[in-house]
Amino acid sequence: MGGKDKKRKRSKTENSVGTPLEDDDTRTATSSLLLEKEELYEEINDEVGTEVSRKSKKVKKEKKDKEDSKKSKDRKEEKKAMKDKKDKEEIDKGDRKIKSEKKEKKETKEKKDKKKKSKKQKDRSTSTSSSSSHSSPSSDNDTFVNSMEASSLDSETSDMELDVNVEPITAAVEQETIRSVVEIMVQETVSDHEKEIRKEKKDKKDKKEKKEKKRQDEELKAATFTSMNSSTSAVASTSKSIDNANNCDTQDEEDDTGVPIKQSELKDESAGLTKNQRRILKAKQKQLNRKSEGDGEPAFLINDGHERLTLKDLRDLVVFILTETPSLPWIQVKNKFNIDKVLLLYVAGLDPQLFHLSLKASDVHKSVSWIDRATMYGGPVQEFEHLQEHFEEVHIVMATGDRNRIFSPTNTLLNVPLSNAEKTKRDNEKKNQLGGRMKPENYMVSLEELRENNFPLPSYLDTKGEAPELPEGWIETPKQTKTTLTPPPKVMIALDCEMCRTENGPELTRVSLIDHNGNNIYDEIVMPESPIVDYLTQYSGMTPERLQGVTTRSRSGFSHPFIIDTSLVFHHTRGPPYRPGLKWLAQKWLQRHIQADLERGHDSAEDALACMDLVKLKLSRPPGFGEYGQDQESLFSRLHRFNVPKTSVLIDKDAFAGQSATTTIRIENDKEVVAAVPEAIQKHDFVWARLRDIEINHGKKPEHLPSSSGKEQHQPPQVVDTGRASKISSADKVQASEEEIRQGIQSIDKSLKQILESLPARTAVILTSGQGDHREVSRLQPKQKKFMEQYREKNLSEIPKEDWFLEEDERKLVEAVEVAKGGICFFTIK
Repeated sequence: MGGKDKKRKRSKTENSVGTPLEDDDTRTATSSLLLEKEELYEEINDEVGTEVSRKSKKVKKEKKDKEDSKKSKDRKEEKKAMKDKKDKEEIDKGDRKIKSEKKEKKETKEKKDKKKKSKKQKDRSTSTSSSSSHSSPSSDNDTFVNSMEASSLDSETSDMELDVNVEPITAAVEQETIRSVVEIMVQETVSDHEKEIRKEKKDKKDKKEKKEKKRQDEELKAATFTSMNSSTSAVASTSKSIDNANNCDTQDEEDDTGVPIKQSELKDESAGLTKNQRRILKAKQKQLNRKSEGDGEPAFLINDGHERLTLKDLRDLVVFILTETPSLPWIQVKNKFNIDKVLLLYVAGLDPQLFHLSLKASDVHKSVSWIDRATMYGGPVQEFEHLQEHFEEVHIVMATGDRNRIFSPTNTLLNVPLSNAEKTKRDNEKKNQLGGRMKPENYMVSLEELRENNFPLPSYLDTKGEAPELPEGWIETPKQTKTTLTPPPKVMIALDCEMCRTENGPELTRVSLIDHNGNNIYDEIVMPESPIVDYLTQYSGMTPERLQGVTTRSRSGFSHPFIIDTSLVFHHTRGPPYRPGLKWLAQKWLQRHIQADLERGHDSAEDALACMDLVKLKLSRPPGFGEYGQDQESLFSRLHRFNVPKTSVLIDKDAFAGQSATTTIRIENDKEVVAAVPEAIQKHDFVWARLRDIEINHGKKPEHLPSSSGKEQHQPPQVVDTGRASKISSADKVQASEEEIRQGIQSIDKSLKQILESLPARTAVILTSGQGDHREVSRLQPKQKKFMEQYREKNLSEIPKEDWFLEEDERKLVEAVEVAKGGICFFTIK
């Protein structure tokens, strides 16, 4: 195509210059031949150029493929070289290991031979003259042995030389070595896997055997100990079985034919005890042996360098003495198994300041001789005459808490953390016991709780005759008669009351009843019988205007046995003995704000409705909802579930914290405590008792109480200290005189003397005050709370300056909390 185009172009050019083609035929024919020849050459050149270009590309591609192939081959060779190098290193490492093992074996053999030779020489030197005639054979034997040893050493040396001078390893040998190493690694991996499988099977088997053994132990434990105590002959046979048990793990017996028989397969025919029974007796004998260690006299030894003690340390000491737990880092208890009883005395009112101790001193963690300080500085502490006979040193102990508050000292002392295994076990037990939908009956206050919380008991429930008689005019709900028919379902009614303070103490001013649907079925304002001294408007909402013209009076009380107490079925975040308030419960669980108007006061109808809704919420949720203590248990419960259960007793005016104790003794004053301790300590392993006569050191009730109107009201002597209306805040207490404090110390000192003298020998005594003076904290915390409530809704400029709680007040609160945390403690063993 290109040739034809050029031909036409030339023809057109020639025509344009006027060449006469048709004039000469010859010239025309020659020109045509030349043109055809040129066109042919051009076509040939075009084809040749195309072919050359195609071949050139092919050559370049082949060259590139060849280069790529060479690079790939180089990379493979490089990888192979690296692999060969690595394999060679592994082989060299194996060779070195083999050489090292041979060398160690050789050195071990040389040492053994040297010892043998030395021993033989020693034997020859000590041999008698009568054996000297045989010395020549012995010498020959020694020569033979030595020659053998030398031959062996030469052989090993030559082997090592061969190892060192080994020829270069061929490729075949190298591959074979690598294959062997890989096989060994695979075998080791398989072996490890098999070991893991065997271990897992063994663990499962051990766990199953342990569970079965525990079950058998529980079944046989009661029968075993009964047989131990049944008669003197039983005790003797028990002693014999213990001797057999001590040897059953290490010795075998033989029958008449000389065939060994395992002791674990025998049964002590004289005592009639099985293997598990002997094991229990062996453990008990071991415990008895441990009790007889040393000189038998127990003692407390405080370790040097320990940090400041806390109430948790005192609680852990009680658990350590009475159970088998790990030793404590801050104290050594010498011959602790010889301690039979523990008495924990809680004496609030004692504090470091009374004993001239400073919480900021560098030696605050050390024990101090309080007698020397009392002599040097004087003060009311000198009134302790009998205390120094039993306690020579005093220790500072700190209550728990955070920066701005103190946690309950009694809660810290009387509650023990649970392990993870114990938590899981308790949760499973609770699910099994309270499975399914809950009913109101599941949360009713028990008879014991009614007694402990001073509920008036109907006469038909007081089978022991322990409850006081109902006051005159009181009524009680009739006892339900038992029938064969299914009893009708109980109807829930929520009740709330408001009280005021009268000359005869708290009296009713309003009562409200709410049914299950939230309807107000009864709401009445009541005029008290006695003259009112304080309307308590901030609590009751009562004012003179509201009571004006009211003629309804309440001349009788009401006793009912079926009660659900929201402060018991829901728990305080700090645990017992704290109880949650209705306002807090409503806000946390119902997201409802009640009792918010301080000027108007509380509304009993509103409070009763909140109470009903809380119980309905509790019934709709799984067991444990709203409860505290998921990670701890009572100290009394912890002692009771020890292998050998420990019994306990709580002696206190407030018996709520002793719900888990074996026995609870409610008292009214220190004289009753002194009278109750001797009998209690004889019957129980652990006794908690509280003395209160020195609480006056941290303030006393004022003679005139502040009222809601701001006017002081006279405190009549006949007012009983029960109920919200009559409780006195620590912030309202006034400082007692030094003479009053001295009288309180004298009373406490006398009580301590009588208690300590009544204790049996080998009784451990822990005396603590729990905390220090709490009055300043009680004064600052309400102020802080009031300020924060206003600050959430108002600007700072809108809040009265007298209600401000700023940085300086915060600093004072932190300092007051630190002082209030500081208490003291004493240790002794009678």
